[in-house]
Amino acid sequence: MSSGGDSDPVLGEARQHHLNQVNGVLRRPGVYGRDEMAERLLLEAMAAVDGNLTRWWTECDRLRERDAFAATGVVGAYSDILPADALRDATASVYAEIAHRLGWLELERSLSAAELQQLSADIGEWVTQDRTLSEVIETFGPPSLWIGGTNQFYSKTLAYVTANRDDDLICLHLWNAFASTPPEAGLRGVHPEPVVLAVRHRPGPFPGAFSFTPEGLRRRPSVDQRSPLRPTVWIFHGDQSRHASGVFDTLDAGLAWAAEHQVTGILAEYPHGGAYDVAVSEGRFTPSKAHHGTADHVATFSPGLRYVHLTGGCADQ
Repeated sequence: MSSGGDSDPVLGEARQHHLNQVNGVLRRPGVYGRDEMAERLLLEAMAAVDGNLTRWWTECDRLRERDAFAATGVVGAYSDILPADALRDATASVYAEIAHRLGWLELERSLSAAELQQLSADIGEWVTQDRTLSEVIETFGPPSLWIGGTNQFYSKTLAYVTANRDDDLICLHLWNAFASTPPEAGLRGVHPEPVVLAVRHRPGPFPGAFSFTPEGLRRRPSVDQRSPLRPTVWIFHGDQSRHASGVFDTLDAGLAWAAEHQVTGILAEYPHGGAYDVAVSEGRFTPSKAHHGTADHVATFSPGLRYVHLTGGCADQ
């Protein structure tokens, strides 16, 4: 019972609802939660509506056969490839490829066969140099699928493909993060805009599917940094407040709460565990002075992860 069952208005409405949810989670996965369970549940529900459960299960088996699904899921396979804060959107790109093959992915732009062939031929050489988001758009045009938000400080994945369901997606994984700067310096990114770390463009086994930029090789996790489920939360501190007043699983949840209550303050990402210990273990901070690691230093150490200044519930520009 695939889309032909839309002659039943109830079934047609149910199918469209599920289709909207699938395309929603594949564009803004962070809104749906911190891990890929949302993609798995929504795609399986879509398969059930379409009478395609067997095909869906076959696609899941293919992920395992290609080493694209580890004990912790697709995110576990990606944890060898990208830093922790780039994993969420990259993981969704694998499920987007399945959705494309099953006819569920709504493309913002369909490449011609010739355009995809040219992109496939050029991309490996193109990423031997560091590249920015602007260069991606200037060189290859708008993507078929934009995964993640448009904020210049955050990671995202851009995918290119034709309307042909048999064609695989070419996925460029871009990264940025907030730089550690004094509060008076304002918000600043590690880079002025997101930069390409890796592109997934080869068929076959997942670990061999990627080409890396020089920055991607520098940012590729070391063995002790490969923690695909490094837990973080977002904590809101109001201006002039001694205590936090909100804790959220995701940035999007925190922003929605802030907008609802029109609060002013800082929404910051914190790792589970001590901020100092996590920063040292992940290589984001190296003790170099006598007071580093002392009780006072550890007690006042900031997490050094992402944060957003909010005024009246709106992020400061």
